[in-house]
Amino acid sequence: MTVLIATDVFGITPALASLVRSLGCECLLVSPFDDPDLYFQSEQKAYHAFLAEGGVARYANKVTALLQEKNASNSQTAGIQMVIGFSAGASALWMCCARDEAKQLQAAVLFYGSRIRDLQTLQALCPVRLIFAEKEAAFDSPALSNALQKLGHQAELARHTSHGFMNPYSRGFDVKIQALYLDQLAVQIQELKELNQNCPLGELTCA
Repeated sequence: MTVLIATDVFGITPALASLVRSLGCECLLVSPFDDPDLYFQSEQKAYHAFLAEGGVARYANKVTALLQEKNASNSQTAGIQMVIGFSAGASALWMCCARDEAKQLQAAVLFYGSRIRDLQTLQALCPVRLIFAEKEAAFDSPALSNALQKLGHQAELARHTSHGFMNPYSRGFDVKIQALYLDQLAVQIQELKELNQNCPLGELTCA
C-alpha cells in the first residue's frame, strides 16, 4: 500500500521524513516545488516561493498528474490508495479529490487546507476527512467546518489548535496534537492494509 503525502509550503523537510517513519507504510512525498530537495524553515520565505511556483492550482495539477502516472499501470497492487495533505497540500488534494484520478483512492485526510474555503461545493470522488485548526488568522474555521458538514462533508476542528499544528517549523505546531493524529493515521493505514489483503482492490464492497 502506498500513501501519497502532499506537503505544505515548507516542502519536504527533515521533520516530514520523521513523520513518515511513524506511519509504517510506503509513502510518496510531493511538494509544490520542482526541486524535490528544496525546503524552507522560514514560513515567509516558503510562502513567497510557493506563490512563485504557481500556487494551489498548479500544485493541484502536479498532484493529479502524479496520481494518474502512479496508478496507470499498477491499479491492482502498487498504486496509491490513500492521500494525506497539509495546508497548501491539503487544498491541492481537495481539488484533486473532485477529479477522475481520485476514484481509485480509498481515503484522503486533509489537514488545515485554507483554500478549501473557496471550494466548498466540490464533490469528492473518494472518502475525505477534513481537519481544520480551531484558530485561523484569515477566516472563521468553525464556521467553515459547520458549512462543510451541512454540505455532507466529513469536517472537524482540532480543538485549541492553530494553523500548522502538524509541522514543527510552523508557529502553530503542537507536539501532542501531532502525536494524536499520527496515531490515528497509523491505525487507519493498518486497517486499509488489512482490508486490501482480504479483498482485492477492485472488489472492496465485499468487506
